[in-house]
Amino acid sequence: MLFLQMKEGEYLTIGEDIVIQVFPDSSTSARLAIKAPKELAILRGEVRERNEGQRPKGLVDPIAAKPQ
Repeated sequence: MLFLQMKEGEYLTIGEDIVIQVFPDSSTSARLAIKAPKELAILRGEVRERNEGQRPKGLVDPIAAKPQ
């Protein structure tokens, strides 16, 4: 898994067609702007978990990922 620390307005790309840009919203949350092909489904985690019933494998527990 890749962990990134990004500043306001910075972005990352996934392949050739997906771009994600970061905008801080408060001290505890951020807004993401996602540019991706229309045929690609983009779901928030809670929606995916509600529909599929489980958290995807390989994700890190957010509490364990906080720096000490």
